[in-house]
Amino acid sequence: MYKWGARKSGNSIQPLTPDPGYTTARSVVIPRFLSAVANRPHQPLIVDLGPVIGSNLSLFSKRLSCKFYIQDLFADIEAYAQRRERAPATNLADLLTSRFPQPPRSVDGILCWDLFDYLDPSTGRIFASKLTELLGTGGMLHGLFSTIPTDVAHYTRFVLDTEDSLRRQPYPATPTRRSALATRDIHLLFGGLEVTDLVLLKSATRETLFRRRR
Repeated sequence: MYKWGARKSGNSIQPLTPDPGYTTARSVVIPRFLSAVANRPHQPLIVDLGPVIGSNLSLFSKRLSCKFYIQDLFADIEAYAQRRERAPATNLADLLTSRFPQPPRSVDGILCWDLFDYLDPSTGRIFASKLTELLGTGGMLHGLFSTIPTDVAHYTRFVLDTEDSLRRQPYPATPTRRSALATRDIHLLFGGLEVTDLVLLKSATRETLFRRRR
């Protein structure tokens, strides 16, 4: 079962045409995320915080019998960046946390991608608390965290060609500063979750898997 979050007209971000030269990394964490969710005693619910990607939907459809809810929060972040000067009082944390119709402890897996790289510390703390609240006992959260702060003018689509093949496709964004959290700060951000896996990728990114124990 696939669902897409509500999206206001004009807020969608159009990706660049895929380029065969885009980088691919081997993911150790995604297969473990899939295995953990597959072992849930009920039909799992997965929430994907990135854009709709056909090959990812196909992979999850074949691998899992699950409810799959897509909520492209990168589109919300981009829309916020574009109107920030016109409406400086807009609160990004309130916007992001309002996007989830799921009740607390009802979600079995969350694909967060590199979303926190684009959030300021205060927004990140509030949003991490919201995601922790959504996860049920044994629920898993997959996240990517940059290790190098840098100025960027793009987001990244993460395409799963196979369970362990993570292909990166950049697409345009309002120029911004992408943050880099230390490992300790990432752990503190998700204080209610335990880190089960942390892998440093060649792309200067920490691929991290969290679990809610209780």
